[in-house]
Amino acid sequence: MSSTQVVKTALSEHKVIPDVLPETIDPSYELTIHWPNATLDTPGKKLACEDTRPEPTITIKPTPTEPLTNLVLIMADPDLMKTNDTNTGQVRHWLATNLTSNPDGTLSHFAAAERSPYVRPAPLPDARPHRYVFILARPASNSKVEVRPEDLRAMQTAFPMAVSGTQGAAQDLKDRWGFDAGRLCEEKGLRVLGVNFMRVEGTRESLQANLGLMGEAAVDKAVGK
Repeated sequence: MSSTQVVKTALSEHKVIPDVLPETIDPSYELTIHWPNATLDTPGKKLACEDTRPEPTITIKPTPTEPLTNLVLIMADPDLMKTNDTNTGQVRHWLATNLTSNPDGTLSHFAAAERSPYVRPAPLPDARPHRYVFILARPASNSKVEVRPEDLRAMQTAFPMAVSGTQGAAQDLKDRWGFDAGRLCEEKGLRVLGVNFMRVEGTRESLQANLGLMGEAAVDKAVGK
């Protein structure tokens, strides 16, 4: 069994397929996610919440012989209040467009291409690990991808508990709820090149971070942001 087949098997075992992505995906690259104190090199690996706070770097294998351009990077949590939470939708932790692969297999992007800057995992401490799914995709046409605020707002209408946010430069939790990574790939004609996912359990510290994010969103909603 090839390494990418092993990845797809793990995605199915942990129900990332079909909760986040369809069975039809055919990844051709392995994704490894690096933090200063942790590395996600095995699909479904459990990582300590505190080790995933800073924005990670990502590498792909095999290293492309020619640079890959116009890549889209997604990080989504489908398990906000319960596993595969279809009331709130997925939480969009990271969304960057028009990335390029480097000769060493790392990915680089400009801050201006970040539709949603990286937000660390902050699961509730309810003995239920959340799945955090990293997706690397590319349009079949190899053209630049634009994800507009109205695209993200339209996606939120499918979820009863999602609140339509501004989707501006500074996005709070209410902007990030009501996301659907598979739908975004379908609507933008993206082919999934690589997937990895980690499982992270909540802690007292992540509870405080979660409450802070929810409080910020509540205040923004009250003042109409």
